[in-house]
Amino acid sequence: MLKIKSILLVAFVLLGLMVSAQMPSPTAAVNSPKGGSIIGLVFDKDQHIAMQYTNVMLYHLPDSTMVNGTITEKDGSFKFSRVEDGNYYLKVHFIGFKVKTIGNIKIIRKDRIIKLPRIYLEPASATLGSVEVKARQSRVSYQIDKKVVDVSQDLTAAGGTAIDVLQNVPSVDVDLEGNVTLRGSSSFTVLIDGRPSVLTGSDALQQIPASAIKNIEIITNPSAKYDPEGVGGIINIIMKTEKKQGLNGLASTSVGTQNKYQGNLLLAYRKGKINYYVSLDGRHRPMIMKALLDNQTFSGDTTNYRISNLNGSRARKGYGLKGGMDIYFTKKSNLFLSAKVGGYGFESDNNSKINTYSLPATIDAYSNSISKSNRWGGYYNGQIDFLHKFNDLGHQIEALVYYAKRNGDDKESQDNYTTDANWTRLNTAPSSIQTNTYDTTSDLRIKVDYSLPIGEKGKLEAGLQSRFGNQNGEYTYMDYDTTTSKWVMNPNLNSLINFKRNIHAAYVSFKDSYNKFGYELGFRGEYTDRSVDSHDGSNIFIIKRFDYFPSAYFSYQFKHNYQVYTSYTRRIDRPSSWELNPFQMVIDPYNIRVGNPKLEPEYIDSYELGLQKAFSGSFVSLEGYYRIGKNKVTRILKLGSDGIMYHTRANLNKDYTLGLEAMANLKPAKWFGLNVTGTLYHYRLEGNVTGSDVSASSTNWSSRVTGTFNMKNNFRVQLMGVYRSPTATIQGSRKGFFYTNLALRKDFLKRKLNVTLSARDLLGTAKYDFISTGSNFYTHTTFQRAWPMISLNVSYFINNYKQKRTKPQENQNGTDEVGF
Repeated sequence: MLKIKSILLVAFVLLGLMVSAQMPSPTAAVNSPKGGSIIGLVFDKDQHIAMQYTNVMLYHLPDSTMVNGTITEKDGSFKFSRVEDGNYYLKVHFIGFKVKTIGNIKIIRKDRIIKLPRIYLEPASATLGSVEVKARQSRVSYQIDKKVVDVSQDLTAAGGTAIDVLQNVPSVDVDLEGNVTLRGSSSFTVLIDGRPSVLTGSDALQQIPASAIKNIEIITNPSAKYDPEGVGGIINIIMKTEKKQGLNGLASTSVGTQNKYQGNLLLAYRKGKINYYVSLDGRHRPMIMKALLDNQTFSGDTTNYRISNLNGSRARKGYGLKGGMDIYFTKKSNLFLSAKVGGYGFESDNNSKINTYSLPATIDAYSNSISKSNRWGGYYNGQIDFLHKFNDLGHQIEALVYYAKRNGDDKESQDNYTTDANWTRLNTAPSSIQTNTYDTTSDLRIKVDYSLPIGEKGKLEAGLQSRFGNQNGEYTYMDYDTTTSKWVMNPNLNSLINFKRNIHAAYVSFKDSYNKFGYELGFRGEYTDRSVDSHDGSNIFIIKRFDYFPSAYFSYQFKHNYQVYTSYTRRIDRPSSWELNPFQMVIDPYNIRVGNPKLEPEYIDSYELGLQKAFSGSFVSLEGYYRIGKNKVTRILKLGSDGIMYHTRANLNKDYTLGLEAMANLKPAKWFGLNVTGTLYHYRLEGNVTGSDVSASSTNWSSRVTGTFNMKNNFRVQLMGVYRSPTATIQGSRKGFFYTNLALRKDFLKRKLNVTLSARDLLGTAKYDFISTGSNFYTHTTFQRAWPMISLNVSYFINNYKQKRTKPQENQNGTDEVGF
């Protein structure tokens, strides 16, 4: 374990030495005399969207010496200032796209400002014998503050949801039940097109069909401009849109084993200055599973055993209807309106055969437990977004009003039958319980963001935001009285709770660059007003506090396409309303969940350092990160004197995460692409529970390998393998496991129609095996879902498909050349 820690620390030191060894000395900077300016915009040729962080290099003629370099802004703009009189040319390049050369640029005394026509980059293309190969944009591209995942490159996720896409994304792990963690933490923020999501965490990701997603942005160290919630960071889902004139759209449907099905339809109509769009989606995604649970409790010299063999099913379902319009009043003033309504649900149906006994032997009993859960909720949201640009250089103001409301009704029932050793039910009435949880949540946000260019490349950003959140929850518990054949409410286990959290925030940030060095500094302040009220006034817990969140980013572009970047941010993980709920909630007769209203937020200091190298349409990257969590909110188990296991949470002292991520996106051959990622991190927790030291540590690693074969006649094959190492938590450990996915895709009708057949967990090796221990208990759980999971997905594009391109003429350097 000490060796692993040393390896991670050495990796950080090496990255730091590389930066310091290649940074230019202060005396090397020489200011150019005042001269002309060159400005331009870079766009994706196929998708007609601005390309951020694209490299633009300026060269002098006739000796081709490099004069300066820069990267594009969010709107695709770039600018070179104080350029001396003379002849120049530009080279514009981004990983996965053809390099474009812009020639014949002249700065002369009578023409000091050169405004270039819009520059379009296109994916590279090549021909190999009779096999036509379309080189696509890299599946994962790295930017200074995020990773961008091109969903169209993941064939194994076809017919699935955002959860399936994230199974092959750097920094993200998805367990067998679809629960997502970002760099080892289940605390992260989900955004949809940069806006808050009605649902949160994995619940939100389960409701978004993969076919409707364009890109997924992984932001592990968000700047001060973003809300600071979440230990791991932000997962931003960029949905497909279409803004071409006329009617455009996408229709997709999929069916799969275990009675899976889903579909979605997206239509957009652009006429003049107004773009209308509507989308409809629905899904039903069940999962058949089996589990073995070995629960042991210790009392003196007696060990009590409870062995459960469980067979069951779980299903996620939902639908959504969204509509909106984009109104382009002028080139500088735009209004965006949208609204969505939908429903979401979760069902489970479990059948358990239970053997309860003790050693030394005093009891030996058998029973059959039938448990069912049915949660269904509805939601709606609406937003108004106004954008005004004062000029084309980034001086703008944006205002947003967002409101969302959702409700959920969760009903659970359990029937326990006494049986003989052969699991035949005896002629006795079952022991039955029912619970019902109903909650409503509302969220109102008002936000203003302002951007002001300063100097040649600098930009000042500032903003204000107010958030008003409320949640009301009601929990009821009932026992079945066999003598009266009626359900009887238990007042000791019923509760009402009202939760309020209002947050008022302000931020400011400034970014600039000098030659190849870039930086961004930010600061955010937030005032939180939080209360937990039990309705009867007997328990009111209030927190009012001010928090601050600084952020800093630095990057440097070296020769030969090397880039080094580093960042620091401070974040917060605020406990949810149910984590604060002080009342008991029954999981089953042997387990009870109870919240802790005194929980305080967890604060996280996050550091990152990374290196990238691009070459010949490929790239490799190495990222190191170090995270310190204070007031750690951790789930703990306690065995009560009544023999019931209590699940609660507490603020422990600190935890530390030191990690290293490596990724290679390679093109060994023109017809074959290889994506390899690896993550290694060490986790250490310091704390105590009820006076007992519960400090723990673990070293974890995982790897993914995805190979894509591009064959003739628009046919592709993709094979993915994933391994997750054993890991440890505060009160247990999990064994490692490996699984494989396979997908086949064929395009028809000039790529207007594509069909994908995929199989997940192809060999049935994905198995969850977890052990949890304490001073007076031991639990061992194994879990496996039915395999393989096979699905067939069919998608049809309406007028917005990518047309087949003929191979462009190339110059001697293999790049497009455009004169100006």
